[in-house]
Amino acid sequence: MSDNSDNIFEDLDDLDKVDDHYVEHLAQLDESKDVISSQDIVNKKGVLLCKKGTHVNKDTAERLIQHKLSQPLENSIILSDSIDYAFLFKKLQGQLDTYQDCRTIHDKMSFEIMAKKTFLFTRLNPVIIQKLTVINEQMPEQLDKAVFCAWLSLLIAIEMGLDKDTRHQTYLAGLLHDIGFIHLSPEVLNKKGGLTAEEWRAIQSHVVIGKLLLEQHKDIPAGVSKAILEHHERCDGSGYPANKNDTNLGIIGQIVGVADSIYAIRTKQFERHGRNMFDLLPYLQMNAKTYFYDVYKALSSILKYSGLKMTLPTDIDISQRADSLYVRSQALSHAIDALQNSNIMDMSDQLSSNKGRSLYKVSTHVLSMSNESGLVGGDIHGWLKQLAKEPDPEAIAELNEIDLMLNELHWQLKNACRSCDDSLEKSEASAETQFKLREAYTTVGLCLGELEDK
Repeated sequence: MSDNSDNIFEDLDDLDKVDDHYVEHLAQLDESKDVISSQDIVNKKGVLLCKKGTHVNKDTAERLIQHKLSQPLENSIILSDSIDYAFLFKKLQGQLDTYQDCRTIHDKMSFEIMAKKTFLFTRLNPVIIQKLTVINEQMPEQLDKAVFCAWLSLLIAIEMGLDKDTRHQTYLAGLLHDIGFIHLSPEVLNKKGGLTAEEWRAIQSHVVIGKLLLEQHKDIPAGVSKAILEHHERCDGSGYPANKNDTNLGIIGQIVGVADSIYAIRTKQFERHGRNMFDLLPYLQMNAKTYFYDVYKALSSILKYSGLKMTLPTDIDISQRADSLYVRSQALSHAIDALQNSNIMDMSDQLSSNKGRSLYKVSTHVLSMSNESGLVGGDIHGWLKQLAKEPDPEAIAELNEIDLMLNELHWQLKNACRSCDDSLEKSEASAETQFKLREAYTTVGLCLGELEDK
């Protein structure tokens, strides 16, 4: 695969090097669907492992897992009751009914005809349909995300005025961007609690696996595979797998990347607090340099045109909210100070390896975000402290915006913490540099832990 010199997964240059767990997911399907071999399945030495017409159950799966097959397993399997295009469109309609703010955007943008045409008439080959069916059965939330990202990515592409072919590729990339997950270990995917550095690398590898998978299908445009590889890359170089920056990233990956992030915020964080899509604007402002500016501008335009309004609680205790935000801002300030005092901004030469560069980019990204947002300075601390003493009803909207921005800063720090051990494990940084950074990130972790315990 291309970009091997920059890729932290450069050893995964073909699917034969992937520890493939697809057969395990297929075997678990056998309880609800017929999973049948459509031809004899043999290993690379020509030894017969499974005859044509065999039900692939757990016993069969255990036997297949031990061998490198002569061709990808999905090419030798037939599923009963596969999903179809009507199923995908119905799932979209269900999401729009669940998230009325998304329905409002959909209707305001007059998107129904285009969505229906795209979801119902974009052809996918049988192997891709098979994988989407397995995802729907084994990890239904992933298919929900795929449909949401296909919808939002296409909407952004249209707002940007992209040509028909690019819009088509954007839809496909949104729908298939996490298809690599179905080849990862169910044990890792379903693990509760924190991931080890090795498990986190496995999760990150889904972008490389997804790209390699789709490159096998001639009907999938190359731009789609590229976008899937890049949808976790960021313009400032803080993403993965290759820490690319805006000079060598494609537009489709950036569109899908922002849609992927918004799905997580809307369906998890916002759902718990009754927020709507318009409340994403502070998040977008904080990440204005993270994605292509044209993508940021298009999504901001969609949200502003939607007619939605920021969610403002009516029964808020202003004094209590200001005090709570003060405590959070103080804790995050201590975390930022620890990172700043490590002098990581001056360590670009020492963190020049792939792993070290990743940590450098992630860390400098969160420092820049915190400085530009003004969330952790003395001015905001003083204002919040004063507001806790003398509540002002006019401050509700500003408190709401600060709350949203602190949530994003908290998440970015948590992501940087998660990168530390993984990045330093194989970096070429000196022992002194590694000690300083581990010490700094230990403090960051303690600060975040205090917030999460409250």
